[in-house]
Amino acid sequence: MIELTAVRHSFSRAADRYAAAARLQRQVSDRLLDMLPPIAAECVLDVGCGTGFASAGLRGRYPDALLLSADFSPAMLGAHAPMSDNGRVCADAHALPLRDGRVDLIFSSLMLQWCDLSRALRECHRVLRPGAAMCFATVLDGTLREIDKAFATVDRHRHTLPFLDEAAVTAALGDAGLVAQHVERSRQVEYFDDVRSLLQSNRDIGASRVPLHPRRATLGRAAWQSVCAEFEAQRTPLGIPLTYELAWVVAYRPGQGDPG
Repeated sequence: MIELTAVRHSFSRAADRYAAAARLQRQVSDRLLDMLPPIAAECVLDVGCGTGFASAGLRGRYPDALLLSADFSPAMLGAHAPMSDNGRVCADAHALPLRDGRVDLIFSSLMLQWCDLSRALRECHRVLRPGAAMCFATVLDGTLREIDKAFATVDRHRHTLPFLDEAAVTAALGDAGLVAQHVERSRQVEYFDDVRSLLQSNRDIGASRVPLHPRRATLGRAAWQSVCAEFEAQRTPLGIPLTYELAWVVAYRPGQGDPG
């Protein structure tokens, strides 16, 4: 189980840098918006809204809905450019402050990897009305593999989260009582000029904090040189890669008005 206080602090510290650094995160959010179903919705919930990448797109697709933007980092919500007709809610995805069956659509882009997935999906099931949809993107095992490989040369500590595989995500959906309508996997790779810019980018999006079994001491000079050498060994003509394995999911809570 991820220690959520540490994650909250990490994202809060990154809030003022996040929007500028999160290029891939913005791309994922934009593509997930394109996957949303053409439904009538009275209440739309963006879980893990961050600085609000998806707000305008959600409003454009569901102009008449109540739009609720939820994040557990107050600083991220503070950096979220407010819209006149959306509500910002500081909330933990494991305990959403909404009544049962209140929501017609849940949107969540690159947040659920920070959660106990089964618990968060059960909570999403609770607040969805029967027949309502949930669309989310999350990362899978193999994500940030270049960081794992480089730091494995100097220690056995975790330097990234232990991401789930696709089978575990699908199983968590079923355990939560959600029915998968579409599941897709894809890979996106970012490239960096040097090691420091790669690691700084990871810090700027709040993802460098690893609450489970992290290294406590700083690296010595020789260890840092070893890490840099391994990153350089992974360099391509485009730069040093950083890989994201992505799951794209459209699911729904079964019941009256099931999709399709």
